[in-house]
Amino acid sequence: MNLDDVICPCLNVTRGMIKDAVDSGASTLEEVQESTGAGTVCGACVDEVEEYVRELVSEKK
Repeated sequence: MNLDDVICPCLNVTRGMIKDAVDSGASTLEEVQESTGAGTVCGACVDEVEEYVRELVSEKK
């Protein structure tokens, strides 16, 4: 998976930016949204962002 892939086109948020947010302590969709803005404009990417956050958080455990 490429960390440069844009997961939220509205705000140009990449997978890497979401990973950085999780690495910095975010562990929920809401915390990632607060940190990156991903999924807060049109909402079309929310499911994908939430799934990715869950994957990243489970990898950390």
